[in-house]
Amino acid sequence: MPEKAAFKYEAFSLLKATGPFNYLDDEVLTNIIKTSKTEIFSEGSYIFREGDRSKHVLFFILEGQARALTQIGKEETVTAVRNKGDFFGITVLSSDEPYPLSMMASKDLTCMLISRQSFKKALASNEEFADYITGILATRLKELYQTITDNHDEQRLHGQSLRQRIADIATEQVITCLPMDKVSEIASKMSGHKVSSVVVASLSGKPVGIITEKDLVNKVLAQNNPDLEINAHEIMSTNLITVRPNDFSYQALLMMTKHNIQHVIVTDNNDVLRGIVTIKDLIRTSNSGTLSIVKQIEYQDTIKGLAALVRDIDQVQQALLAERAYASEICALINELYERINRKVVHIAEAQMVADGWGMPPLKYCFFNMGSAGRKEQFARTDQDNGIIFEDSLNQSAENAANYFLALGKRIVNGLEACGFKRCTGGVMANNRHWCLPLSIWKNNVRNWVDKLDPKDIRNMTIFLDYRYLAGDESLFDNLSIYTSRLFQTSRHALLFMAEDDLKQKVPLNLFRQIITERKGKTHNKLNLKNAVMVHMVDCLRLFALREGIRETNSFERIRLLKEKNIFKPDDAEYFEAAYESLLLFRIKDAFTKIKDGLEPDNLIDLKTLSKKDLSLLKESMLIVSRLQSLTSHTFRAHKA
Repeated sequence: MPEKAAFKYEAFSLLKATGPFNYLDDEVLTNIIKTSKTEIFSEGSYIFREGDRSKHVLFFILEGQARALTQIGKEETVTAVRNKGDFFGITVLSSDEPYPLSMMASKDLTCMLISRQSFKKALASNEEFADYITGILATRLKELYQTITDNHDEQRLHGQSLRQRIADIATEQVITCLPMDKVSEIASKMSGHKVSSVVVASLSGKPVGIITEKDLVNKVLAQNNPDLEINAHEIMSTNLITVRPNDFSYQALLMMTKHNIQHVIVTDNNDVLRGIVTIKDLIRTSNSGTLSIVKQIEYQDTIKGLAALVRDIDQVQQALLAERAYASEICALINELYERINRKVVHIAEAQMVADGWGMPPLKYCFFNMGSAGRKEQFARTDQDNGIIFEDSLNQSAENAANYFLALGKRIVNGLEACGFKRCTGGVMANNRHWCLPLSIWKNNVRNWVDKLDPKDIRNMTIFLDYRYLAGDESLFDNLSIYTSRLFQTSRHALLFMAEDDLKQKVPLNLFRQIITERKGKTHNKLNLKNAVMVHMVDCLRLFALREGIRETNSFERIRLLKEKNIFKPDDAEYFEAAYESLLLFRIKDAFTKIKDGLEPDNLIDLKTLSKKDLSLLKESMLIVSRLQSLTSHTFRAHKA
């Protein structure tokens, strides 16, 4: 086959197999190839630079790899990676605007340059293709906004960015094996290549498992008669944690912290293996601060030692904020660290009970968090909301058991306070007899809440219903959680009662959609973002979750699960998530600004300090919360007796 004909055939085959071009008819694809030209760029060369005028072509990668770069301060930062079958240049394809980013060939690159005219014809020829391109364009514009936002802060933790792309730190040459390979061969590979893990991949290149040194030791060598001829699939770990090349390093860090693992696999959008990130990779890029905190938490055996580590967590949070991480991601990572602190406090408190002569726990028990900590949305160490569930006493005095767990609760609360988690002013803590109870009494109290529907109980109900297991016997927590979920799911009157309580107050916007601020004293012209706005979103999401039997307490997870159940339309779910993300970020930024100035965070936002863009974003977010309140009113009041 002549060279030119071979190229056309290969280009046609690649387009035909690649979304969204696979939506197009063969005739349209043939026209694209016929009117396009090919250009080769050597590794390290620029395809175009930030600020260059649009070339009015779409670059489709036939071979190689390219990286999108933007100038932030004195640094050129990677914002995206494009591989074979990807395309770029779409944001300014149909305009004379300058390129907002630079593109560089990170490997020898062959591109097909699709003309603007051919691309427009393709858009007009197929509605599905046009819809797909619209979505891609919106996504890339959003990525661009996140990257070049004017508020970028050059602050780095330990001198390095937590927002480096995975593609920049991952090891691309991954040592792999097939599922049927022998363990003896795998051990030789690991030794020969001096690696701590081997990825088990299918013939198509998709990872199906991972084998680490720990797997070899625990599952093979530690056995009485080690069998080195067993297959990889018999000992591999199949619960793979993956990230994408364009994800950020702190996202890999979150996965390692959350799942207590040392390797994260990098895959593309088709789930094909593209690399691996290890703890060593993160340490090399100076992300070791957080990993060091995780290890140090586990080593601590005193409250004083733990308290010192909390200040290091503050540094991580401030760095993530400076790196423009999403609020949901900040909370996810910080709450993982907070929960490790909490669990360690519980273990230290148990040891203190033994040292003080109380002995080991006389019954099974569990410690749990409520409120913002229960939703995993805690930051700046808000007040404690926690409790203890213990077994019903059978063979010993119920009073003695209650006294033991109250004493344990007191030590836990004191320990958390020493670590900077303030006491709840309402006493919703494990050192309070009302929140330290045997399972049967917990169930009885929840039943009384539902049966009596006393307005005086509403605060305790809403705090309690955002509860999450933290330490101890999880079966006790699950028992109460399942009981509570079923009770509220079948109690229409309880849900209506809670809906009515939230709907008494509306989001503070007037008829002209202007924000209504406080009018008196020190709060004059300020907006309480927590109590006047965010509480409504939390309340409404909780109501829908309770009605659907969803036991997840995190607001973002509640939105996702409600969308999966078709309770929320996809568009609405996206709006709710974006609004809550924005509001949460406003609160986090305000809290840390005040902490930096030596002030106490109070959730009061001074609108005069906001830029026009921020003020517009705040107003739009509040309108979406108001929309959720309207949906809640329609849903729960529609069945009012």
